[in-house]
Amino acid sequence: MARSINDIKNEIAREFMRNELAAERYGFEPGAMFGDWFGAASVENILLYVWAVGAWTVEQLISRHKEEVTAELEQLVAHRPKWYRDKVLAFMADKELEADSDTYDTEDMSESEVTASRVVKHAVATESRDASLLTIKVAGESGGKRRPLSAEYERQLKAYISEIKDAGVRVALVNMEADTFNCTVDVYYNALLQPGNVQRACEAAIRDYIENLPFNGEYTNMDLVDRLQEVEGVKIVELRGSSALAANESTLTQINARLTPVAGYFTPGSIQVNMKAYDEQG
Repeated sequence: MARSINDIKNEIAREFMRNELAAERYGFEPGAMFGDWFGAASVENILLYVWAVGAWTVEQLISRHKEEVTAELEQLVAHRPKWYRDKVLAFMADKELEADSDTYDTEDMSESEVTASRVVKHAVATESRDASLLTIKVAGESGGKRRPLSAEYERQLKAYISEIKDAGVRVALVNMEADTFNCTVDVYYNALLQPGNVQRACEAAIRDYIENLPFNGEYTNMDLVDRLQEVEGVKIVELRGSSALAANESTLTQINARLTPVAGYFTPGSIQVNMKAYDEQG
């Protein structure tokens, strides 16, 4: 953050008051307070203010120059995937871009209006290994749940991406229903507890884990087992199998260890928790 004129003046004053030669000349102890020795109308105070204004002006010019150079470089250098993700999150439905720019004029809009117009709530951009295709996954929200954008918003978003993207960049937009997650788990529970209560807690833990993965986050069988081990009454967890079905596919994908959802997010499907009383004697 840029320093204010007062911040700069106070810093100069502190250095001045720590100077031993100045202390000897004026008769104060090194480190004394500047205001205790020099009034607002003193020559010393006015000089320090003038110097502070000069330093502040130089800092402002340097900061402005840096912003201008950064803006110029952004126009010259091909953008990275993170830039596309941020731009997609900044997309505003039913709004026109400012002329010859990739930004919107929001001066006459309230903060709530801006937020409501930004219908893309989740986004991630990834580049293919050969850098020939940029895949952008998106999702909106409804009732606190991730949902695909409407067909109209998707159309507008595609036009927006086409307008702002670098020349020659091929973009694939993924806007689809969540991948369906399924699993079968054997849970050995403390026989002193009601199996139904432990089972419901396990099912809730699975759904919570699946639904709250970061957008385009990686699911792992190990993390799921770890989450179930935290449920009260659970002694042993044995994952029998897990699978996922993308909305645009007809064949289940068996999850051997980990999987990133095609849509960027999951929804729970068939969650089967088999309860088995734990025998302390083995």
